[in-house]
Amino acid sequence: MKIKDIAIVMESLAPERLAEIDDPIGLQVGNSDADVRTVLVALDPSRGVLNEAAERNAQLVVSHHPLIFTPLASLTDRTPAERRAVEFVKQDVALFAAHTNLDCAPGGINDSLAQLLGISYVQPLTRARTALKKIVVFVPAGDLDDVAAAMCAAGAGSIGAYTDCTFRVRGIGTFTPTAAADPHIGQAGRLEHVDEARLESIVREENVAEVLAAIRKAHPYEEPAFDVYPLENKRGEAGLGRWGVLPGPMAAADFIAEVAKKLGTRGIRYVGDATRRVSRVAVCGGAGADLYKEAVAHGCEVYVTGDVKYHAFLDACDDGLILVDAGHAETELPGVRELHRRLGAELPDVEVLLSRSEGGAVSGI
Repeated sequence: MKIKDIAIVMESLAPERLAEIDDPIGLQVGNSDADVRTVLVALDPSRGVLNEAAERNAQLVVSHHPLIFTPLASLTDRTPAERRAVEFVKQDVALFAAHTNLDCAPGGINDSLAQLLGISYVQPLTRARTALKKIVVFVPAGDLDDVAAAMCAAGAGSIGAYTDCTFRVRGIGTFTPTAAADPHIGQAGRLEHVDEARLESIVREENVAEVLAAIRKAHPYEEPAFDVYPLENKRGEAGLGRWGVLPGPMAAADFIAEVAKKLGTRGIRYVGDATRRVSRVAVCGGAGADLYKEAVAHGCEVYVTGDVKYHAFLDACDDGLILVDAGHAETELPGVRELHRRLGAELPDVEVLLSRSEGGAVSGI
C-alpha cells in the first residue's frame, strides 16, 4: 500500500476540513507514492519515535503532533525541527500528522478521553465550522435536471445521509448578447427574456472548483451565471473538547482520583472545592484551558485538560469551576491508542504498530 492510500483512510478518520486554520497537518516528510508495509502510530514525532520506527522497520510514522509547525527556511542542524526533519529523510521514514482535525473528529482525541473517563451523552464543547459553500446557478428550465445532475455528480448536494440535495425556484432571466457573443438563445443586440430556474446546492470548499467545472460543461449557455456564497454552518458531532455527564453524582475528589488512575498521571493539579458533588464534566485533550468558559457555559462543574497556567486556575476558580490539569500527553494518549486501533482495522494488509513510548520524551510527565 502507498502513503497516498493511507492518507485517504486518515481523511475518513480525521478529515482535514476539521483542522484549525493554518494547522500543519497531513504528510510532512516523505513521498506520497512510497510503499508502506508497516506504520508506527505515536503522539509525538520525537527522535525516540524515529529510532523506534527504524528498529521496527516502519516506513511511515503517523503522529498526533506535527513536526513542522511553521515553514522551514532551511534544513540544517540549527533547530530541533530542522534536525529531526533531516533525520526522518536520512532514515527514509515518512511522517504524517493528524493534529486538531483528530482533536475535533468523532472518535478522535476528545471522544476517546471522554469515553475512558466514563462520560456519557457526550457533545462537543465548541462545534467545528465546516468549510461549506453554497453554489447558485441560473439555468434554462429545459436544462435544469441535466445541470443539477452534473453538479451533484461532481460533489455538490450531500447533507448527512442524503445526496442530490438541491433547491429550485422559477423566474425570468434577461440578457442582451453582444456582437462578439455566440448565444445559445437569442440574437445579438436584442434583449431576451428566458424562462429560467435558480438552482442552488451546498458543496464542501475542496469540491467547489470541480463543481463549477461540471456546471460549465453541462450548462447550455456560453457564459453561465453563478454565485458562490460562504456558509457558517457547524457540524453537530465534531469540534474541540467534549462535555457530558457521569453515571451518577460523585465527590469531585473521587472523580479526580479516577482521572489520575485511568490516565496514569504521576502528578495532577486542580483548583476548586474537591468535596463538592459533581455530575456534569468537560474534557479537552492537550492544552485546552482557553475553553474553560465553554465548560462553564454548558453547566459543567469539572473541566479536565492539560498545560493549565496559573492565571487560568485563578479565573476558573472565580467562575466556580473545578479545573483539573491531568497533563498534556496523558489526556491525548487515549486518542492515540484509539487511532492505532481504528487505523489497524482499516488497513488489514499493513502492520500498524503503537509506539512503545506512545509519543516520546514528554510521555508520563
